[in-house]
Amino acid sequence: MADLTLRETGDSAAQIVGANGEALAEYRYGEAKNHPHFAAIRPLNHAGVISNTAPWDHRWHHGLWWSWKFINDVLYWEDHEGYGGNRIGLGRSHVTSHATDVVGAGVGVLISETLEWRPDSETASVLTEERTMRIHTDVAPASAWAIDWHFSWTATQPSRFTTTPYPENWWGGYGGLNFRAARSLAAGERIEASGGRTGKDAVHAEPASWLAYSGNVDGSGTDDPDHPAFGGLVILSHDANRNPQPPAYTFSAADEFGFIAAAPLMHDDLALDAGQSLDMRFRTVVFGEQLTTNDFDSLHQQYNA
Repeated sequence: MADLTLRETGDSAAQIVGANGEALAEYRYGEAKNHPHFAAIRPLNHAGVISNTAPWDHRWHHGLWWSWKFINDVLYWEDHEGYGGNRIGLGRSHVTSHATDVVGAGVGVLISETLEWRPDSETASVLTEERTMRIHTDVAPASAWAIDWHFSWTATQPSRFTTTPYPENWWGGYGGLNFRAARSLAAGERIEASGGRTGKDAVHAEPASWLAYSGNVDGSGTDDPDHPAFGGLVILSHDANRNPQPPAYTFSAADEFGFIAAAPLMHDDLALDAGQSLDMRFRTVVFGEQLTTNDFDSLHQQYNA
């Protein structure tokens, strides 16, 4: 079990660092983007990047990140006018406090933050959020490391959470915990979910206690056309969640690009009264080899043990 550390790089950014000093991911929590996010994500066993941040087709895709779609008809997903079915303006999540603790001994790195979700045109927030992320290697296999996410949102005013309606819009329903895959993963692409389901058509819009995307990885340092490097990410839902099997949102590189999300509002809107809170927990596991359905089932069981 390798201990992870955190290296602050300035400008509201840091690197997650492996036992040998290698950068496993960049964490960016400043105002340059509309949400904090992880970029340049790598597994433990090779240097290939599995994520894509600010791609040309959807510059508001931030590697690995959480975003709602609409809150009270304000658009939080896209970061500029003219996209996303903008209704009455744009909003973003602002990190108002950020603290870290490098625990080590298998516990890893703890990041604790307070966020405010508010429209760009207003100073008052619609949500406050307490977020913790434990970043660690207390998972199998040896190529893997994980982020345990705990979100707690409290509405400061009556708030209604919605998405672009699905299935009226075939691309609708997204918003939640999101992963945009590096383009190289289109080769060898695998989209899988709990219940033994494989492929976008079998997985998309269905309930999933876990959801995985993987494929071949460029830049690994071990490149071999006959034995290409492999990697990906799996999203595990905690059994204590309001919906322990949130709908899976998937997009295949065969259509345009690789993307998965745990999308809790894909089929149902959500409303919170002022002062009402909502908690959700997820684990994302980055891996650098081909895993099986049984491996993903085991990771989910381990998370919920």
